[in-house]
Amino acid sequence: MERCPSCRADVRGKRVCRRCKTDLAPLRNVEARADRHATAARQAFFSGDFRRMRFHAQRSCSLRSTPGALRLLAAAELLTRRFDAALGLWAAYRRFHADAGENR
Repeated sequence: MERCPSCRADVRGKRVCRRCKTDLAPLRNVEARADRHATAARQAFFSGDFRRMRFHAQRSCSLRSTPGALRLLAAAELLTRRFDAALGLWAAYRRFHADAGENR
């Protein structure tokens, strides 16, 4: 997390926002859980367990919906033959970048 969700101050590496004093620890914990699920999804991919990959990718994306989490989940959906879900996630990924002013 780079910015405080309450006041948008720079909070990189901080546990409490310097400006509004928001406790950032719970949000950092959620980010850490999302990262652990993303790591588990990648490990499942390399071991060929695509159902487990999908489980962890879904958890990661539900905790923290980032472009990387959307791509990981879309890949897991493709590998488990859930093509409609993969297409929807790809569209969400494209919208994310369109909203950010990026054309990827």
